Amino acid sequence: MKRVYLYLQDGRYSCYADISDEVELPPYSTLTMPPETMTNPYWINGQWINKEQTPDKVPNYQEVLDPLPTTQQKIMMQQSQQITVLQTLIMQQNQLNAKSQATNQQQAKQIEQLQQMFMLANQQQAVADKKGEN
Repeated sequence: MKRVYLYLQDGRYSCYADISDEVELPPYSTLTMPPETMTNPYWINGQWINKEQTPDKVPNYQEVLDPLPTTQQKIMMQQSQQITVLQTLIMQQNQLNAKSQATNQQQAKQIEQLQQMFMLANQQQAVADKKGEN
């Protein structure tokens, strides 16, 4: 029996296994034991190297929560959107009002022209009536 030390594809030590002497050395394994003093052994270029171990980072949910808007910010955003919608509606209404005013001015001119035509026609009728009386 022989003891083999298995490592992962990136070289990080995984575990050891005892195998029969007749069995070939499996891939990602070595007969060299990692030194007991190593806390994070990696098999690199035919030797064990102690890599600096990065501690498992506990997720800081505050980093995720901080960017989320507060209830007050959400309300303010909604109000801002509503104000924008109202401003758009007011602009549309102002455009319609301007068109209506232009139409009203045009109609007022037409009414004035008609009044002048009626006055002229009445004057001509009055002159014709006076000539007819004489």
